[in-house]
Amino acid sequence: MTRSLLQELGPQNVGTLLARLLAIADDAVIVVDVQHNVVLFNEGAEHIFGYRAAQVLGQPLSMLLPDSARAVHAGHMREFARAASPARRMAQRSDIHGRRADASLFDAEASISHVQLDGQTYFAAILRDVTEARQAARAKGLFLANMSHEIRTPLNAVIGMTTLLLDTPMSQDQREFASTIRASGEALLEIINDILDYSKTEAGKVEIEQAAFDLRRCIEDSLDLVAQRALEKHLNLAYLIEDGTPEALVGDSARIRQILVNLLSNAVKFTHQGEVFVSVDSEPLQGQLHRIRFAVHDSGIGIPADQLPLLFQSFTQVAASTTRKYGGTGLGLAISKRLAELMGGGISVQSEAGRGSVFQVNVLVEAAAAAPVDFLQRNVPLLSGKRLLVVDDNLTNRRILTRLALRWGMVPSTLPSALEALDRIRHGEGFDLAILDFSMPGMNGLELAAQIRARRSAEELPIVMLTSLGQRPAPHNEASAGLAAYLSKPIKASELFATLSAVVQGRRVAPVAAPALAAPLDSALGTRLPLRVLIAEDHPINQRVAVQLLQRLGYRADVAGNGLEAIEAIERQAYDVVLMDIQMPEMDGLQAARWIVQRRGRNGLPRIVAMTANAMPGDREAYLAAGMDGYVAKPIQLDALTAALTQASSWTGAARVKLDSADSADGPIDTQRLEHLRDLQESPAPSLVQELIDMFIADAPVHLNALAQAAQSADAPQLVSLAHRLLSATDNIGARRMSSLCADIERQARAGEVDEATRLVDALLHEYERVQPALLALQPRY
Repeated sequence: MTRSLLQELGPQNVGTLLARLLAIADDAVIVVDVQHNVVLFNEGAEHIFGYRAAQVLGQPLSMLLPDSARAVHAGHMREFARAASPARRMAQRSDIHGRRADASLFDAEASISHVQLDGQTYFAAILRDVTEARQAARAKGLFLANMSHEIRTPLNAVIGMTTLLLDTPMSQDQREFASTIRASGEALLEIINDILDYSKTEAGKVEIEQAAFDLRRCIEDSLDLVAQRALEKHLNLAYLIEDGTPEALVGDSARIRQILVNLLSNAVKFTHQGEVFVSVDSEPLQGQLHRIRFAVHDSGIGIPADQLPLLFQSFTQVAASTTRKYGGTGLGLAISKRLAELMGGGISVQSEAGRGSVFQVNVLVEAAAAAPVDFLQRNVPLLSGKRLLVVDDNLTNRRILTRLALRWGMVPSTLPSALEALDRIRHGEGFDLAILDFSMPGMNGLELAAQIRARRSAEELPIVMLTSLGQRPAPHNEASAGLAAYLSKPIKASELFATLSAVVQGRRVAPVAAPALAAPLDSALGTRLPLRVLIAEDHPINQRVAVQLLQRLGYRADVAGNGLEAIEAIERQAYDVVLMDIQMPEMDGLQAARWIVQRRGRNGLPRIVAMTANAMPGDREAYLAAGMDGYVAKPIQLDALTAALTQASSWTGAARVKLDSADSADGPIDTQRLEHLRDLQESPAPSLVQELIDMFIADAPVHLNALAQAAQSADAPQLVSLAHRLLSATDNIGARRMSSLCADIERQARAGEVDEATRLVDALLHEYERVQPALLALQPRY
């Protein structure tokens, strides 16, 4: 029908028809030549821009753009012209800012294409005015942000008052009622935090940071946050980074972690048996730019095909019954989608009801130069040629262990059952070491280990047991198996490498006897020293950590999301101590502290303890000048928190808690700090100290290399940021001189003394050469 009509009209009439259709289109259609002069300007463009065609034709396109957008737009056009090949003229979609004839600005969505006509090149743009739609979205986001704040204020009062109520004499029924109110309030607060996060993305208030980070660490941290819930549901949790994927990156690791945690939390929530698995690969783009692709696989309930279009919409789940059964706001995926888009990527899903789901997300990041890391090397001499027996009923775990073993030059044999492994052993097949999964059907890993021990000694075949978090057999069962080490799932390459290296060298990573119990926590401190505690902290994860630490000491703490909320809480009820974060939105910790100090009662309460990673000498002086009474460094240590709370009862306006100073001992590692870390771990959990040492040795070279690059380019802001980030890690691990050097680098860079900071970076690199072997030597003790 169409062909016959066109043939009937003839070429000239077809041209007239198309020209008329372009003229009356509601969207703006603008065509420019290679000099970017306008050669076509339809009626839709006249309506949007407010100019008549006669005023624009022959004029440069820049007259339609605000001054601030002209250089950027010209650059985009040059890139577009170079990128498109004559054989394939693809349209490119983008957002632009336009200027009307009355000088008012507007936003538009544009699709730009190449056009070839009589041997000449033109650029055609179709624009749609989206100013009102975006203003409405911003208004909606601001409304949600304001409403979230207004809801949080009375909600914090509900939680705070129930805390006070729980400290009064009550019957058992009354106590249960009050506890239910508080728990419900805390659950509602989590929902409000989701709404607030969503409103920030909608209102364009989310900033994407660019900082060096380690991809593997980012994934492992995300998995750790859902590991306990996965353990409760007996789900296997694993990840695999494909070969060729850069692991030292520059981007916003916090936002990437937020997306992963959202996806992983959903996967664990909707999966009742099987596994949750993260796969990661990359696509190199121009220069150092890479597209990193994450895929979160689950074996859960799946999603019906007709419900998939609703999945990334705000406040929706796949069905009302899902919301009733599983709870949630339906905002997590909408937030994740927006964050991925802000990082130059997107998110998609493949799913089938009853057969699980795969959520795929991609972001744009830059690869950074990375120092060599032992566990990422190939054909490691210590492990190369070693015959490894892997017994695990989970295919994903076998695949991961096989890939890592082959990377290091080992010869793996992977089997899905204990019976097959025993058959190999009975027939005399030789292995240098074995990894057995603890939880297998039929014969579990511990029973298999005991059977192996009846045929091979611990010296002939060392055995590493793969367990879920916190899983550990009774000491007498463990002794009969003669185990050399434990590894916790999800499998982490750094831990696996360190464990296998130690076992091959004959070092026993985990003794067969039950480990000595950690020093008991003072869980009765809250009873002996009753204090009403307020936490002022904007980050939800930091809030959760602080609340749980205080709970272990016997305290129920209230939470404020920023300085303003902290002031509102203090005006509403009395507190003895405020744990005050420094960097918070709306009102920071220093401003809030000054306000509180000016209005403290005759008893000098509440006392304020700074709770921050900022530990520069100038920062400490600022805390004291603001009226703060003490300082607890992040990450918070239980012993430091206990000391601060113990001293709270004796604080006066004239007596401030003296801030900690660096230890002046000559050794590279403060072993007392490692002992404190060991005290924090809960037996029979795997060693926290060993894990932190492995993480530090894996992460430190990446940060040190980034510092060296910043020093070479004399980038003072980057030196400040990187040194501050590394400072917390060195403090945690007890690397005293490295910590001191990081503080000095940050101070010199802030003062603009880049040359001195560069000299200190060199000293820091040399100090790490002392710290690494010292940590490796200390590791077997923990």
